[in-house]
Amino acid sequence: MRDLITSMDSTRLGFFKSILDEAGIPCFIRNETTAQLTNIFIGPLQPTLCLLNDSDYDEASALLREHQSPQFTSSEEWLCPACKESNPASFELCWKCQAPKPE
Repeated sequence: MRDLITSMDSTRLGFFKSILDEAGIPCFIRNETTAQLTNIFIGPLQPTLCLLNDSDYDEASALLREHQSPQFTSSEEWLCPACKESNPASFELCWKCQAPKPE
């Protein structure tokens, strides 16, 4: 068994579980009801999407990457015109000098 994703968002975990189920990758959500009943969201009690077979980890990770929001998976970067620093595509302001992203 191997942990894949830990999240307080049970809807997100359920969505990811359905993707893996459809692909035939055996998985389950650990602590889903325990976290809801106790309202404690720390460490080992957090809801976690787990794989039954460690060997499925790479395939499962690749499948879930395809379904993440594009703003988090974009590899494009932009160069700040003010300080010439490289910034991830999802940043609207330069991380170094806070200059706005060029159009």
